[in-house]
Amino acid sequence: MPTRAANCSVSAEVLTRWHRIGVSAPRRAGLALGFSAALVLCWRAAEVRPLALFEAGALSSVWTFIRGMFPPDLSPGFLRVVASAVGQTLAVAVAGTALSVLIGLPLGVLSTATLWRRGVLLEGDNGGAGARALAAASRIARAMLGFIRAVPDLVWGLLFVVAVGLGPLAGALGLAVAYGGMLGRVYSDVFEDVDPRPVEALRACGATRAQVFLRAVWPQAAPSVTAYTLYSLECSVRAASVLGFVGAGGIGYEINLSMRMFEYGQVLTLVLAFVALLTVNDAFSRFLRRRLHATCAVQDSCVRRLRKRVAGRFAGRAPGVLSHPLGSALSGKAWPVALAAVVGFSFHAVGLTGVALFDAGVPGRVERFVGRMFPPDFDPSFLSSLVNPLFQTLGISVIGTLIGVALGAALALPATSTLVLAGPDAAGRRTPAERAVRRVVYQSTRLFFTMLRSIPELVWVLIFILAAGVGPFAGTLAIGLHTGGVLGKLYAETLEEVPRGPIEALRAAGASSLQILVWGAWPQARPMLTSYTVLRWEMNLRVSTVLGLVGGGGLGQVIYNNVQLGFHARLATLILVVYALVMTTDWLGDRLRRQSPSARLAGREATT
Repeated sequence: MPTRAANCSVSAEVLTRWHRIGVSAPRRAGLALGFSAALVLCWRAAEVRPLALFEAGALSSVWTFIRGMFPPDLSPGFLRVVASAVGQTLAVAVAGTALSVLIGLPLGVLSTATLWRRGVLLEGDNGGAGARALAAASRIARAMLGFIRAVPDLVWGLLFVVAVGLGPLAGALGLAVAYGGMLGRVYSDVFEDVDPRPVEALRACGATRAQVFLRAVWPQAAPSVTAYTLYSLECSVRAASVLGFVGAGGIGYEINLSMRMFEYGQVLTLVLAFVALLTVNDAFSRFLRRRLHATCAVQDSCVRRLRKRVAGRFAGRAPGVLSHPLGSALSGKAWPVALAAVVGFSFHAVGLTGVALFDAGVPGRVERFVGRMFPPDFDPSFLSSLVNPLFQTLGISVIGTLIGVALGAALALPATSTLVLAGPDAAGRRTPAERAVRRVVYQSTRLFFTMLRSIPELVWVLIFILAAGVGPFAGTLAIGLHTGGVLGKLYAETLEEVPRGPIEALRAAGASSLQILVWGAWPQARPMLTSYTVLRWEMNLRVSTVLGLVGGGGLGQVIYNNVQLGFHARLATLILVVYALVMTTDWLGDRLRRQSPSARLAGREATT
């Protein structure tokens, strides 16, 4: 009887599994069919024409471009132009970051839900008109941050170019708004994630909301706020380098100008200067983060000191002075003075002084430009004309991301040290020549990823226009190469950082590199790799909306045309379309990543 019962149980389990397979099979087939149909539509919308790259005219144009780049223009006169452009780019980045902090910090505090809408600080309030007004203001601030972040920084730069004119001032104001929205949202999230126990303790002592923020929230959040601000500066340097493509000055403006003048030797010099600038910027940012101790370890130390301070207050002792978490790094007056000098010089260089702003009539021009944008143009004929550019934008982002995934996945394997560079005690014998070859392959692939990532998508668009012509195909190829460099690096680092136990066990058993990848690294890295891919697609969609500003097709081309024609009411409509598109894809991306516990970590790293 037990055997018969066991057999019946096994049979029932088998039938249940077959039933599930039978039910899920049609659903999977439907999803596969829908995905294939969407892929075909995106392929057609992106106007992908691989054979166009091998036509005689395209090959001739590419060869002319490559031949014209050598030798690079290293004449003293042009090197002075390059130095001036690099300095202007840095000034725009520093001024834009400083303004973004001034915008993002108050909006971040106001949009923090635990300060104004829920939590221990609201317990005991009578819920009067003042509390309801503050809660409404907090929600409005949160919505403003969402709108600002959804509009790409290049669009903000273009808007300020139209409003205040060509030059670095427009770039600094564009970065200030774009990164003010980003920092405001990050600051708000950081303030909400602090340890609530010090907040509850101070509130129980009768502290006001301002006292709770200054004594409990800010000391815990300061290290993360500093780290994210430094990361914002790093991103601002990258963004300031390409804002020149819409007339906001800096090195991007010089690259665009040299491309239009067919001075390809100057283009190579500028691109090399651009890559060097980003390399130095990354190294300097890492140095500052280490110097300022803006790490989780310092944050934990700060929290521990805060808890001791609160405990001391409860014990009746006078609270000691809580040292700032960055105190060791900012000891003395040299750092504040140097920081103020750099920010002040940057403001002066971009024309952000009060006298320059009002003498040039900037406030009045901005007011008139904003007035011309309202009300937005919702004419049905205009809205119907946006359908094709909208599908082009989607097609560029999807096909470009798939190209980047294929390129990054293929090259991530030779760039993964745990697969290519075995340790001296690894199983198997390798000759010195084979180890040297593996080292060369590994370093070469890493260098190739750096090159692909360092060159912005807009520069890739200008290059591919020579081969594929103006249109969405050039934008698709540009996103594909840049994404390949970004995802390849992230894929390789993810495979390297998986737990070593299964990999070492497989290697000790004599498994090959392919077997280690399939059975050891891939199962552990799959959730993070999926999150990176989805997040990169979301970012590529934002980029796809602006590639048309330099000839890459999509909504960016329509935005550029309406700016040139002075149809500012239509420009407002296009910004709303971009906002709706970005918010929809963000929602879809959140749904796709919901099952991944590593989504938040991937979101912080996928932007590098």
